[in-house]
Amino acid sequence: MRFTFTTVAFSTLLLPFVRAGPTLTIHNTRTRNICLKVESGAGHFPTSTVCGGAPGIKIAPMKTSNFTPSDDWIGAITPMFKSGPGTRFEINFSQPDGTWYNADMEMGMSGGTLGPSDNRQRPNGLPSLAGEQDPLAKANAAWEHVSNKAAFVGKYTRYMAVSGDQKRLERVYMDKNAPKKVAVFFQLTAKFNAYITVGSVQGVQKIAGSLDKSLEMAADMHAWFVDTQAMMITIY
Repeated sequence: MRFTFTTVAFSTLLLPFVRAGPTLTIHNTRTRNICLKVESGAGHFPTSTVCGGAPGIKIAPMKTSNFTPSDDWIGAITPMFKSGPGTRFEINFSQPDGTWYNADMEMGMSGGTLGPSDNRQRPNGLPSLAGEQDPLAKANAAWEHVSNKAAFVGKYTRYMAVSGDQKRLERVYMDKNAPKKVAVFFQLTAKFNAYITVGSVQGVQKIAGSLDKSLEMAADMHAWFVDTQAMMITIY
């Protein structure tokens, strides 16, 4: 925990100002245990089990747990399912004035959000929840406006399973092997609050072609900052 002191003009009393270190709250809304893989690029995050072959944590059904990583922790939290990894939540607590974070659906997809515990907006006034509570519902809202639905039927069933009448999607998923057409739908058409493709490195556009560049630029928009270090992941 960091401690800084400042003088407050209140009679002759000197009041210490305490700046709390980072905290991460994880709420499991599901009716089953959830196992989350923890990846640490820097610093320390307290783990208690193994998930997906890596250190992890378990959250009981309908329960909330609080964690206190080190002040310099940079890493990711990923719920693991029998079908594969879910949405990966990337967090950077290394700056004391706030948190950099994003939701990553490039390697997996599931219902979940990451944002400040008090639901404050980002400094730019925009909403602060990364990820999607219900990816299937978000995808179906966009599916209604897809004119050439037949182009998806039977071709990408692992990622976009289309109903027999083509009126709705019955299942959605994402991983690194998904075709570009699937990534385009999730990133550009449905506008998921996550990055679906890798994006650029340090804002440098490196991919030729207008469609690839559009995907890259859209992914770059999902590196978010909020001026608090009290963050919360909700698993749906």
